[in-house]
Amino acid sequence: MQKVLKASATQLIQQRISTESKRLLSNTNLSIKEIAFEFGFADHAYFSNFFKSQTRMSSSAFR
Repeated sequence: MQKVLKASATQLIQQRISTESKRLLSNTNLSIKEIAFEFGFADHAYFSNFFKSQTRMSSSAFR
């Protein structure tokens, strides 16, 4: 699978979480904390760090 998609399973999951969190941030009124919990992050600060590492932008700035 990695040879075909040129990405590991972890990278694919991270890309999907990033894409879906962008969708939720721009199209819903859910708080960042609610979105973090939606994706299984125990702490919204960890989600914010993850989001910034994926997009080079904070989740609040993206919104």
